[in-house]
Amino acid sequence: MSKQCRFLNVFYQLSLGMKTRILIAVTALGILIIGFIATLTLYGMKNSFDNSFHLRTLSIARLQTIKDVHSLNILNTYRDIIDNHTDVEKTYEVLNILKKNLDLRWNEYSLSRHDLQTNFFDTMDETILSTFLSPIPNTIMIDEDEIYAKADLNIHRLLKTIDTITLLYKNNQRPQADALIKSDLYPILDTTNIYLEQLTAFHLQCSIYEKEKTDRLFGATSWIIFVMMFLVLGFSVFLAYFILEHIKTLHQSLEERVREKTKELIDLNTSLELRIVHEIRQSRLKDEMLHQQAKLASMGEMISNIAHQWRQPLNALTILIQTFRLKSRSNKLTPEFIDSQVTEGLRIANTMSDTIESFQNYFKPNKAKTVFPLLETIRHTVSLIEGILHHANISVEINTKAEIMISGYPNDFSQIIINLLNNAKDALLNSPNKLKIIRIHITHKPEKSLLIIRIIDNGGGISPSVLKRIFEPYFTTKHQSAGTGIGLYMTQKIIADQFQGIISARNIRLLFNETYYNCASFKITIPLFEIESKT
Repeated sequence: MSKQCRFLNVFYQLSLGMKTRILIAVTALGILIIGFIATLTLYGMKNSFDNSFHLRTLSIARLQTIKDVHSLNILNTYRDIIDNHTDVEKTYEVLNILKKNLDLRWNEYSLSRHDLQTNFFDTMDETILSTFLSPIPNTIMIDEDEIYAKADLNIHRLLKTIDTITLLYKNNQRPQADALIKSDLYPILDTTNIYLEQLTAFHLQCSIYEKEKTDRLFGATSWIIFVMMFLVLGFSVFLAYFILEHIKTLHQSLEERVREKTKELIDLNTSLELRIVHEIRQSRLKDEMLHQQAKLASMGEMISNIAHQWRQPLNALTILIQTFRLKSRSNKLTPEFIDSQVTEGLRIANTMSDTIESFQNYFKPNKAKTVFPLLETIRHTVSLIEGILHHANISVEINTKAEIMISGYPNDFSQIIINLLNNAKDALLNSPNKLKIIRIHITHKPEKSLLIIRIIDNGGGISPSVLKRIFEPYFTTKHQSAGTGIGLYMTQKIIADQFQGIISARNIRLLFNETYYNCASFKITIPLFEIESKT
């Protein structure tokens, strides 16, 4: 009794979580055991059912076929021969077929005996029955192996006797054949039928025995499952009681703590309003600071983008200004040259101004779309950096079949092309290839309302590690002074936001002037809803 009290005290002192885990573990373990026993029993009963109603029944059917069909037909055939009711020569084929069928059916029965051997489930059934119930008395008095051996011997004697009788008939020794039928064949057939009857009775007795075993197994399993369920339920109720008591204790403790905290809250309420006002004021100041920081970050990003895009035009202006000094020093400064250079400088300045306007418009979601010629815009964009490309021995090819009028934002589109051309130019400057080409390929698919633009350079392609992150903001493989890593990110943003399109990059091999090169290919896919195509 003291041991039981000590156990209850130890269990009562366990934490609520530990008690709950023990309850869950016991319940789950009990369910698993019940399920395991039920599964084994179901498979065992299924095995007994298969043996009783399939294998046993099939064996009985085969034995009845041998006894009632083949043996009877052989007996009737020879009786017709003896009574001169049929011609002997006409029965040769019939007897040969009957003999083959008899041999086939007997071999099938012999092979099926191996399927009736004791298996794992039979052993399990016997173990369960012998453990929990009294054993089933075995009333099978027939020695199946002995009867089978005698029947097998008689079947082979029968087949051999049929061959002997047939040979005598063929040799015109009918009296000897008739005598052999009466003296040997009839007794063999009668004896064989007796053995077959005994084998049939054996299988029937086995079926009855296995049916009774299945019934007992079902009863034993039901009893075991009932006991296990009772034990699991009882222990679960026992654990639930202790958990409930633990919850009551915790509830009382929590009530006491709530009263203490309520008193503390009442004391704090006197100064709560002042604290709330102070916190609201601080929160508003933080919001204003965050707003200003966001504005400064946007302005910084715009300035960074403008600087990124102005780098090439400023270089072009620098070269243009230097040409004035060179022409002046060589006394070759002519009015025509001045006019052309001034025009070029104004064009570059306008382009830089357009770049600023493009970035300003990018932050205005309500700017109006216009219809602009795609090919003309691309050619104009290429001309902006044509001098730098020519200085680097980089040629640009534009492949398209027709001019396409596209609805959108021409400045944003120029921004996309400039970013990709600059990216291709940087790759070609670091390439050892003598031939440096940028190919712009334009494909229009009216049936799908798609415009596909591919910008390809033979600068050696993009490394796999870079390809995965190429459109991430501020990701660059250059030195910080050479690039900010925002160009391709802005390109992707403009394509997605302003043109509802997508851009992707991959490495390809392409033929240029009868030589294959590793190339980087940027593919822009833009959906078109209102376009005009003219030859």
